[in-house]
Amino acid sequence: MENKAILERIISKERIEPYLRHHKNDLEKAIAHYKSNILISEAFYPLLSILEIGLRNSIDFQLAHRFNDKNWFENHEFIKIASRFQIDRIADARTSILSEKKEITSGRIISELSFGFWTSLFDTKFEMTLWKNLRLAFPNCPKDIRKRKAMSSKFNGIRKLRNRIFHHEAITWNLDVIESYKNEIMEGIAWLNHDLLNWLDELNHIDKVIDKNRSNIK
Repeated sequence: MENKAILERIISKERIEPYLRHHKNDLEKAIAHYKSNILISEAFYPLLSILEIGLRNSIDFQLAHRFNDKNWFENHEFIKIASRFQIDRIADARTSILSEKKEITSGRIISELSFGFWTSLFDTKFEMTLWKNLRLAFPNCPKDIRKRKAMSSKFNGIRKLRNRIFHHEAITWNLDVIESYKNEIMEGIAWLNHDLLNWLDELNHIDKVIDKNRSNIK
């Protein structure tokens, strides 16, 4: 696929153009960078997967305890303090499960709720209502930095990277930033459970993939 017109038609001009600008209209370098961006994005999947699953399950555990109800997401006390965003996301989860002709269970609701839903629970409005319990989801986070505002900033930053990766957007303009994101994700996982990082060791190939593709990104 060396023909620019074919690339623009199949992949889209909007996706290729930033790479061409970055490499001064050198099509070969732009294509190589595009491929490397896919490989580096792919390498983030194991870390992002474990972080997202670990975060939602840890929050679910704390909220089930907070409301003394495994179906806390439909508990009237939670509904009273939730925002329209959370209520809508829960409704969307129900609709999605029903569309697949599956029974609605707490486990399916929890799995269906988006990363954006979980990070929204660190918003300012929940400082006095949920944070006291949610902070317990991070037993390994030093207490001096285990603040709602810090968690909101950290996990919303990771969420933005996750969304860029899952929407096949470019993330490799600055490898120092990518390295910083990797460290942020690993730290977040460690805050949830140190053993998760050890378990992930053989799945984490980000550094190797970056080193292998470094020359295509310059």
